[in-house]
Amino acid sequence: MLIDFHRTMLLDKPRNAAFYAALQKLIVPGKSVVADIGSGTGLLAFLARQLGAKDCYLFEYTDALKLSQILAKKNRISRCHFIHEHSTRYAGDLEADIIVSETLGNFAYEENIIETIEDAKRFLKPGGVIVPQMIDQFVAPVTSERFYGELCAWDDVGFELDFAAAKAMSMNNLYVRTMVPSDFAAEGLAAQRWDRVDFRRNNSSERKGSVNWTAKEPATIYGLGLWWRCELVPGVELSTSPHANLTHWEQLFAPVATPVVVQPGDKLSVALHSDTRLEVGVNLKWEVSVERPGEGVIERQKMDMRAGFMG
Repeated sequence: MLIDFHRTMLLDKPRNAAFYAALQKLIVPGKSVVADIGSGTGLLAFLARQLGAKDCYLFEYTDALKLSQILAKKNRISRCHFIHEHSTRYAGDLEADIIVSETLGNFAYEENIIETIEDAKRFLKPGGVIVPQMIDQFVAPVTSERFYGELCAWDDVGFELDFAAAKAMSMNNLYVRTMVPSDFAAEGLAAQRWDRVDFRRNNSSERKGSVNWTAKEPATIYGLGLWWRCELVPGVELSTSPHANLTHWEQLFAPVATPVVVQPGDKLSVALHSDTRLEVGVNLKWEVSVERPGEGVIERQKMDMRAGFMG
């Protein structure tokens, strides 16, 4: 168990405050039964009990569950039921009024939140509520060279050696980076939503989306910035946007193979395909193309995390 990872999460005040506010809106003291899916050290279940939840069921398949049992005893938190198993493998009976799952990654779906919550719906009573309720995924062209420049270090290995193949592999990966608004400086290339998962409906593990922009000024695109916004309940949100309050999550940089140059009037298009089926793990493909008036498509680049994987 990476205890430092859990420490970082538990010191994320915007995260904790948002989930507390969501639970506070939902819990009926003495009546609500809560299932905490991927409970980690138990914070959300503990907060639910403090807010009056009748019972809390904690699902955690790692050794963090043992720590949460110790913490519950130390803090005199009762009526917590600890299940040392992944929720998708649980065959017992459970009827919950509220399902809460903070299984969000820097790439929102990377911890299998879609698959986990879709399965956990079988525990939900009629009229029950899932937290979070919705996830929006955003993408924006990155016009700052600094992230792309890091990946070009393969050009400087020296000794008259060519590491172009390693560089190409690097360009087919996602990178966790802290981004700022100035990394997206080109006029007309503002962030757009490419996907929405609404947990009040049925959702597929394969997600596809496309967006396009019309450039208003010359710009060089070095890759894509990715982030998400999550509605826990109406009126309570979390966001990893560069414009939002800092959290322990960061943004993601998805590079292009070679910088893409656009001129005013060019149509820049991006298509993304995410696949988080349990048998796949996590894979993201992204395609960037430029269409110039009177000339048609002048450039197209396709990137795929499978091409960046080295086992």
